[in-house]
Amino acid sequence: MFITIEPPLAPVEPTREKFDSKEDEKLLAYADNFVVEFKKKFPKREVMTTVMDINGKSVFVTRYFRPLAPPTKVLEGDNKFTPMERVARFVSLISFVSDSVVYPGLCDIWSTCDQFLQMLQGDEEEHAVLLCNYFLQMGKRSWVIKGSAIPEGSTVYVLSADDDGYKIWNPSTGEWYDKSDTFCPLKSVTALMNNDNIWANIQPSDAANMMDFDTTKTTCWKPFFNRAYPNPGLSSVQPNELTYIDTSPQTVLRLQDRIEKELRDSIMNWRPRHITRWNRYCTQVFRKILTSLEFNKSRVTENKTEAADILSSYNLCGFPLHMSYTDMKTVIEKVKSTGIHENESANIEFALAVYIHPYPNNILSLWIYMASLSRKR
Repeated sequence: MFITIEPPLAPVEPTREKFDSKEDEKLLAYADNFVVEFKKKFPKREVMTTVMDINGKSVFVTRYFRPLAPPTKVLEGDNKFTPMERVARFVSLISFVSDSVVYPGLCDIWSTCDQFLQMLQGDEEEHAVLLCNYFLQMGKRSWVIKGSAIPEGSTVYVLSADDDGYKIWNPSTGEWYDKSDTFCPLKSVTALMNNDNIWANIQPSDAANMMDFDTTKTTCWKPFFNRAYPNPGLSSVQPNELTYIDTSPQTVLRLQDRIEKELRDSIMNWRPRHITRWNRYCTQVFRKILTSLEFNKSRVTENKTEAADILSSYNLCGFPLHMSYTDMKTVIEKVKSTGIHENESANIEFALAVYIHPYPNNILSLWIYMASLSRKR
């Protein structure tokens, strides 16, 4: 389809939002000038110096950063994930909800980390800031990246640096990529920020896989604070430490059973013209498999003997689903969208297992294994 408009309309210049602020007037004036001068040379690149907090006040962005300790339970135990991967996974399990849903009619709002953990929902900025602050506490050099990605568009990711080089983290999924990885969804980088400074990208290219992330190179990065305008030592809006509350194991078990019952009832309701037979043995095997997947980096089951027994006797169609638990309706919709229940063969059987791994502050990692099975002849 090709559509034209007569007469042709020129794109509207984006309006700059102004909000009340408690920041020093000289700092705000310098910030405005910094953005204007950067935009003159790189009109398509975006750099932010101030953001709006939950009270509608304009806050200098570096105030959102401070080293904060992650829950000790996230780092405990022996599994195949590195400490940084465990922390990133924990952050990614907090529900992603766009600001346009939480605050309709308002612009982008940044919550502090304690507010984020209290509401248990936020968009990419909240996820990125929390993950960056965790990395800073762990002694890692870290920044929040302002850029664009596929499919998000304008977004923020997290950059970390260590002896192995630079890693780019998607805070909403917990996945990381090498900076030169062409499959990284982050496609452009326009600025970096952390508790020390803001750096605007002045390199010829803004492609993420071609980026020189050494912020000490003034030919690559334009720092906001410099010798002429040093950092005045802005205090952070983040708390000194975050409070974590243990999640009740009994509550998790009750929810796990409830989800499994609701899904069984739903699957039978989706098949009103057919008898739904449940394979109890496969359900038990699937439950064992799910408990091993939470800390299994390769996602390959350790219960290979039982899995092999099933595959030797049945044609299996199914797979494990993983999500952060938010509400029952969302869970049911995701299971229905797989279409596994639509198999109408005469001798078809079904297996369903649910496992929840609890994290502090009622953050729940939900695994569901649903499959249809038919006996091999």
